[in-house]
Amino acid sequence: MKPAFILGLAFYVAACSDGPVELGFWMEPVSYTPARLGDAFSPQELETIETVAREQIVVAFDGFDVIVSDNRQARYRVQVVQLLREQRFRRREANVAGQSRGMAGFGGSGAVSFEYLANGAMVFAPETASRAEVTEALGRGIGRVAIHEFLHQLLPKVPIHDSRDSYSYEGNSPALPEGYFDDLHWGIAEPWLEKQLGRR
Repeated sequence: MKPAFILGLAFYVAACSDGPVELGFWMEPVSYTPARLGDAFSPQELETIETVAREQIVVAFDGFDVIVSDNRQARYRVQVVQLLREQRFRRREANVAGQSRGMAGFGGSGAVSFEYLANGAMVFAPETASRAEVTEALGRGIGRVAIHEFLHQLLPKVPIHDSRDSYSYEGNSPALPEGYFDDLHWGIAEPWLEKQLGRR
């Protein structure tokens, strides 16, 4: 490896490490008609879903040296898409909740499946839940899967799936109601996050 390249890489890493880490989050155009609720989500409801999801990310990383934005060029970023296929599976119809690629200290990118999470919110919502309550639950579910994907980007070598705490960001699953309707907390990843991000 050439010395000039190594020097340039060192300057790049140093530059990237100055200031807070930026987490970019946004929703692509999506649509969904929940059978149990009738009409498709309106533009206002989709805006609420995105707002609630972003608030979940802000709350989760509160206290860490992080800013949450809608910057699509952020070093670490997660977008919400209509449908997300698992590329490692041979079956094209395999739909997954989230995916990410990342390299610690350099950045990463990921995506969350709107349709997958919308189906989950419908399944786990109590029969008595109002349309507004289901809408907000979907926002929480999307935000928490996004948090999990940011974890994979920030800590690609940390075995966060070793967590058995379904109320933690690490151990929660989009196939569990807790991610939509309960409070979550940090678990095994917190010490690594403190080391990686620092505290404000």
